[in-house]
Amino acid sequence: MSLSDPVMREIAKKALLDYKICMNCYARNAPTAKKCRRCGSKRLRPKKAKRTAKR
Repeated sequence: MSLSDPVMREIAKKALLDYKICMNCYARNAPTAKKCRRCGSKRLRPKKAKRTAKR
């Protein structure tokens, strides 16, 4: 499956980057989370999008 299709690219981007990371235990949480599912901490940050250059 090629990711040249813009719709498929957007679906893949959302699945890989649309979540929050706990700054205490590094657990992956839902994008709408208010506290960590694993440790209960409220210290959440959005997943950083890694910038890549086109080849």
